Amino acid sequence: MKKLAILLSFTASLALANSVDEIVKSAYLNNQDLKSLQKAIDTASYNISLSKKWKDPVLTFGVNDIHFDEPLKRDKEPMQAQYVGFSQIIPVGKKLDIQEDIAKKDKSIASLLLEDKKLKLKSKIYEASYSILMLEQKLKLLNSYERNIKKLKKLSNDLYKFGKSNQNEILNADISLVNLQIQKQNLQNMIDNSYLKLEQITYKKIDNISNSVDINKLVLHMDVNSHPKIKIQELKSKKFLDVARLEKENERSDIKLNVAYFNRDSKYEDYANISVNIPLSIYKTQKVKALRARSKANEVSSKIQDLKQSLQTQVKVLQNNANVAYENYTLIQKRVIPLKRKIQKNIENYNSFSQIKPQMAIRNLNELISYELKAIDEKIKYFSNYSQTKYYNARQKWWI
Repeated sequence: MKKLAILLSFTASLALANSVDEIVKSAYLNNQDLKSLQKAIDTASYNISLSKKWKDPVLTFGVNDIHFDEPLKRDKEPMQAQYVGFSQIIPVGKKLDIQEDIAKKDKSIASLLLEDKKLKLKSKIYEASYSILMLEQKLKLLNSYERNIKKLKKLSNDLYKFGKSNQNEILNADISLVNLQIQKQNLQNMIDNSYLKLEQITYKKIDNISNSVDINKLVLHMDVNSHPKIKIQELKSKKFLDVARLEKENERSDIKLNVAYFNRDSKYEDYANISVNIPLSIYKTQKVKALRARSKANEVSSKIQDLKQSLQTQVKVLQNNANVAYENYTLIQKRVIPLKRKIQKNIENYNSFSQIKPQMAIRNLNELISYELKAIDEKIKYFSNYSQTKYYNARQKWWI
């Protein structure tokens, strides 16, 4: 009955556990920074709609030739009139089309900034999640060794009763237990804080994580051209070229059409005025602005290749770091730890014949714990570097 209860409890905990990818999906829905960027995309959509609209016309009402001695008298001379005027700026050339192109690129850049932020968030969640899993492994390991040290303490007590051990060996076992307790408390605090950190960036309370912690040698591939960081720079370069086109178009200034109707005293006929304002681009300001924008486009474009190289190099560095950690873990796990376990077994067998003192067993067990923890530390390094590759959208090339 007890075993059934334990099994049911374990099954329930697994059902409530979150995989790392599930945590990432939840964060994408709840993270406030991502929601803010999504709103920026929505704003950019409105800017596209506004980019092709004409400027609002201006309606003017007025009274002219007011005489101060008789301000209300409107029949003293022919030029006295009340008028209503209308003016409208009429865009010339392809300015509105180019403005729409710029607004569309702004929206695309906003969307790519969101994708870049998602990749950064994914990387952080992976690193925090695997850190928790490794710390929990450490805690589980220490719990296991705590039971072993308690057994050795019991053995020391039994031997002490028969005069085959001294009290110092029992005290050393107690010291080892206290050291383990300190390590366990520190680990539990780190785990609790890591869960809080995860909750902070996911906006969701997470109590349990379920994910494989097996590791393999990494061989990564990164399609650098598809990374949001590269696409953003490419769009920025194209946007500056559009700005240069727009400034070139601005050399042909927009026309301002003015129409006004003048109402006069009944002794005189009403009349209308029509005028057109055409700004003259005689100082070549727009030409200089166009050259400046084109220069900025070239500047951004020239940095893209360096950025690509930098991203690819960073992925290789992370891959190398992860693989060194994997090799170190393999050496400790497959060569050192089996030997230390064999030594521990021999010591315990000799202890049963009272040929070796329990303190030697405790000392070797402490060394074994140390190597087990070193192995987990290497896995922590591995997963830290592996998690960072998630930002670069680097994928494992299993076929190699």
